[in-house]
Amino acid sequence: MASGNFGGMTPPLKPETLSLFEREMRDQVAAAAAALAEAQRRDDPLLVQAARSHLDGLLDLARRNGVTLEGAEVGGAEPLPA
Repeated sequence: MASGNFGGMTPPLKPETLSLFEREMRDQVAAAAAALAEAQRRDDPLLVQAARSHLDGLLDLARRNGVTLEGAEVGGAEPLPA
């Protein structure tokens, strides 16, 4: 089976790996939130849409992997359905 997805099962993450993943997600979300704020400051609808979509995607990825992000990290992002 060369699909690389462990037969549909999620491989267990080591605590230190999850910790690193959480830190990286927080950094990525903070950067995406800053990009969204800058796009809103520039008042460019297309840039705002792209930045919001990127931020929402990161938040969805974090949520699917059990990482909860709150407050300033999420900026103006809209929560996605579970």
